[in-house]
Amino acid sequence: MSSILIANSNADYAKKIAAVLHSGGLNVSGVCTAGSQVLDFTNRHYHGGVVVCSSRLMDMTALDLPKVVGSNYDFLFIVKSQQPDIADSLSCVSIMQPINRMSLISSVNMLLSIADYSSLTIKKKIASGILDEKQIIEQAKNVLIERNNFTEPQAYRFIQKRSMDTSKKMIEVAMIILNL
Repeated sequence: MSSILIANSNADYAKKIAAVLHSGGLNVSGVCTAGSQVLDFTNRHYHGGVVVCSSRLMDMTALDLPKVVGSNYDFLFIVKSQQPDIADSLSCVSIMQPINRMSLISSVNMLLSIADYSSLTIKKKIASGILDEKQIIEQAKNVLIERNNFTEPQAYRFIQKRSMDTSKKMIEVAMIILNL
């Protein structure tokens, strides 16, 4: 079972994010305000999940946390609209403030699904020739560019890296992003 952790220096804001995710049917495992709490949580819950995180926590800048935590957890960064350069520099998924409720829920669901998704249905569709792999990957990149403020190379790299991390084909990851 994948965990969802909310990390924000403002505890009230973190609780609001948790409430939005809960209203979308997602179970939030924890809320924290400091990077040390994120590290403690991810060490205790080693099975993985998603950390929804602001770029700054009470005790540290959170942008290096993905490297420290490792590949069991995906990060969804919430970036202030006046700091678009932060989103461009990240290799993780990001959402710009103000946050769109459905984009937040969809992004978290996408990250959870990539790790947990059974690929049997996708493999059947690929084998039957129903899918055009390049077109599906391109559509998935466009979703990441629109919803999560990726550049085209970042979107491609995200799909490629998730493919390698989860031992899935790029088309499988792309279809999960598109909810096909």
